[in-house]
Amino acid sequence: MRYVADAARMWRRLRQERPDVLVVISPPVIAPLVAWLWSALHPCRLVVDCHTGALHWPKWGWTRPLHRLLFRRAHAVLVQTEEDEARLRAWGTPVVLLPDDLPDPSEADPGPPGRGVPRVVVAGSFDWNEPVAAALAAAALVPEVEFRLTGDVSRLPRSVRAGAPANVVFTGYLPYAQFLGELLTVDVVAVFSTDPHIMNRAAFEAVGLGRPLVLSDLPGLRARFGEGAVLCPNDAASMAEAIRLAQRDRDILAERSRALRRRLQAQREAALAQLQSMVRSRQVPAAGARVRSHP
Repeated sequence: MRYVADAARMWRRLRQERPDVLVVISPPVIAPLVAWLWSALHPCRLVVDCHTGALHWPKWGWTRPLHRLLFRRAHAVLVQTEEDEARLRAWGTPVVLLPDDLPDPSEADPGPPGRGVPRVVVAGSFDWNEPVAAALAAAALVPEVEFRLTGDVSRLPRSVRAGAPANVVFTGYLPYAQFLGELLTVDVVAVFSTDPHIMNRAAFEAVGLGRPLVLSDLPGLRARFGEGAVLCPNDAASMAEAIRLAQRDRDILAERSRALRRRLQAQREAALAQLQSMVRSRQVPAAGARVRSHP
């Protein structure tokens, strides 16, 4: 029912705005469906920002054939990983690999300073693909470090919260500026996931702020962030060792993070220029016309 209401609001907004270019995010697939219908009935360039979950998460796996049909009308489809770029090129989709934007420290709302003990923030939302139990076990192995876990604690079972080591702090959900401030006040930012296709948003935020970074050792994350982060398997002992290493080498890792920021920013600017060229060069379809897509 919420999707139906959202679709109706989206359609009313489109009637008011009459956009020349419409950028729509998936998942969920409802918004791209509304956008596809609008672009079929009105002269409008359609761009789909396809997050990894649209193609890989079990919840949305059934929509993959539907996305493939939707992409045929799109002027461009934005993806976050080389894996998805290769898949969509094989489909004949006009695809652009677009890294996430990088925040600036000026966007952060600095929080109170630490208490003089080393601190690491484990950035997350307590989603199904976050190895929270392993992260808490890692905290128990590094008692001299304060572990600060972000996210809505109501999503965690009470037994998990009750069994957390004494050096763990649950920050609760943080507004974005406050979240960025949290990253600035700790020694290391850690982001863990079991999803092999994920491209962690929090990793871009850590790099944007020039913070030492620890990540799960997954192929896509290794390709994007490997030159500036400590990578580790998702078991407690490996996580604890990676955090100790990042604490020891935090100045070196911070400099690598800043260098990686410059490279990712250049990649994003080049991808945005490519997107602008693709959108401008392709003809706007007349209402009801079919657009032929190509690699």
